[in-house]
Amino acid sequence: MPLQPRAQAAAALRQIAFGLRASQALYVAAKLNVADHLAQGPLDAEELSKATEVDAAALGRVMRALCSLDVFAESPTGRFSLNSTAELLRSDVPGSYRAAVLFSVGEVRWSCWSDLLGTVRAGGGGAERTLGMSLFDFYAAHPEESEIHDQAMRATSAAQVTAIVGAFDFSQAGVVVDVGGGTGELLAAVLTANSLLRGILFDLPHVVAHARSVFTDNGVMDRAQTMGGSFFESVPAGGNTYLLKTVIHDWDDMRATAILANCRRAMTAGAKLLIIERELPEVGEPGQTAEALLLDLEMLVMTPGGRERTRSEFARLLSETQFKLARVVPTTSPVSIFEADAV
Repeated sequence: MPLQPRAQAAAALRQIAFGLRASQALYVAAKLNVADHLAQGPLDAEELSKATEVDAAALGRVMRALCSLDVFAESPTGRFSLNSTAELLRSDVPGSYRAAVLFSVGEVRWSCWSDLLGTVRAGGGGAERTLGMSLFDFYAAHPEESEIHDQAMRATSAAQVTAIVGAFDFSQAGVVVDVGGGTGELLAAVLTANSLLRGILFDLPHVVAHARSVFTDNGVMDRAQTMGGSFFESVPAGGNTYLLKTVIHDWDDMRATAILANCRRAMTAGAKLLIIERELPEVGEPGQTAEALLLDLEMLVMTPGGRERTRSEFARLLSETQFKLARVVPTTSPVSIFEADAV
């Protein structure tokens, strides 16, 4: 290999390998609430260390590394301040991404991902081996981690919700049933944008219990109701449009099929199903597809058989459960809307 291409290849591999260092530096800043401390104005390493109760020299080195990655800014006098990226690390701003950082690269995932080789050898089960239980059981037993998960999902979902409502015409959706809809942010946004619609939020009882404030804050409480249960057992009947946002990717084909089959049993002819997920590319190529393929590895490590799927894989699952994939609607966010008709 000629010298220049070899150097470029080495640089590419080095950048990928250094990713763990960057993510852990970001985690430290998020865990220490550095952005909150800088919200009132610039601070040097000594001042910042007093606020966060850590070593000044070590924190200064972390901060300089993050400045080089365009997270935070450093003045010639050594004072650190917020930039537009760091603003999203504040815990008190709309759309804060702090919880998403803690969720993505915190201790739980750091431990589980450290055994990726073992997961590949076994074909899955990384979280179960590391945590001693499924991830969902772990969250049930560790409310603090569960809260970080919930906050992260809300932060990640916020931009997606806006993109989904902007990309799809819900005006004729009738009664919208959001299956596995969490605390109702997507359903609330759909109802807010379409005043004639009614909605049903369906998820585990302890999850939907938190939706009342979401519906109240959005002024749709009179058009929304909640129902608790498991989508592996049944799904509320009587809807015209059924939503499954980032639900199917948590499960293997057998359990994904069970969820879709329960949706189909609840639906009448003419009803629509909208699966909102990332579309995995058919071929791994450099570029924007990397994020989806890396998220697919996240599902391999952290879920009981979950995976991102290609368009053809979605079409097959739908066909097996008496649906027909009608079209795929892209959004301005990473997710797409897979529209399916009940047949």
